[in-house]
Amino acid sequence: MNQSIIAFNFFGDNCGQLGNPLIDDYYDNIGTHEYWWNHGLISDSTYKDLQKFCSNDTFLFPKNECNSALSTAYMEFESINPYSIYSNPCNQTGTLKHNLQLSLPWKFRGVDECIVRYTKIYMNRLDVQKALHADTSHISHPWAPCSSAIRSNYSHSPISMLPIFKELIAAGIRIWVYSGDTDAILPLTATRYSIGALKLKTDIEWYAWIDRSNNAKVGGWTQVYKGLTYVTVRGAGHEVPLTQPRLALLLFNYFLKNQSLPQSLVD
Repeated sequence: MNQSIIAFNFFGDNCGQLGNPLIDDYYDNIGTHEYWWNHGLISDSTYKDLQKFCSNDTFLFPKNECNSALSTAYMEFESINPYSIYSNPCNQTGTLKHNLQLSLPWKFRGVDECIVRYTKIYMNRLDVQKALHADTSHISHPWAPCSSAIRSNYSHSPISMLPIFKELIAAGIRIWVYSGDTDAILPLTATRYSIGALKLKTDIEWYAWIDRSNNAKVGGWTQVYKGLTYVTVRGAGHEVPLTQPRLALLLFNYFLKNQSLPQSLVD
C-alpha cells in the first residue's frame, strides 16, 4: 500500500502525518466500495456483491466470494488510473486487469507501476546515490523498491489501527491525516468512516480551506478534532505530493506550524 507516514519530534512536540492510509478493515472496505459506486466505476450489482461479501473480510487478503466480487469490480474499472481516477492511466499497466494476474495483496491494491519504474531509474543514478550517501558498499545488484521475497510472502495485516490511534491521541501525539480526493485505492470515504469510528470531539467543523497563493482557490476540505486533524486535498490522487505538489507543500507547512488551514485570505 502506498501511503505517506511522516513522524517528527520538534523540541518535544511529537507529531505525525499519514496520507491516504489503510486504517481499519471494516471501514476501509465499506468506504472504498462506496467510493467506487458513487464515482460510477462499478455496477449496481457489483456494489451489492461487495457489500454482501466483503464488508467483514480482510482488506488486503479477501477470500472466496469477496475475491470474486473484487475481480469483477476491477474488470469494470477498465483502463483508468485508480490512484488518480481523472488522470491518464499508467502506460506500464494500462488497466487494473493486469493486477488480476498478481498474488494478494497486490492483486487488488497493487502499486503504481509507472511511479515504481521512474523511481527505480532515479534511485539507481550514481549521482543520486552519492547525494543520499547510499550504496557505499557497492552492492552487485541495482536498487529495487520492494523485496520480491517479502512481496510474495507478505501475509501480516492487522484488522484495525484504530486502537493505535487512540493510544497516540491519549499520549498527546499531534496527528494529521490527509486524503487525495481522486484516489480509489484508499479513498477519502474509507478514511472518514474510520475517523468517525474514533468518536472524537470536534474542535472546528468541516470547512473548505484555500490556497492563498493561487487566487484563493479551494485546496480541499478539513475538520479539526481533539487530537487529530483531517484534510482532503482537491484533485490529488493516492500520492498527494506527486499529483498536487503546491497543495501538498501548503499542507505540510501548516502542519509544521501547527496551524489550522486557512478559510480566507486574512485568517
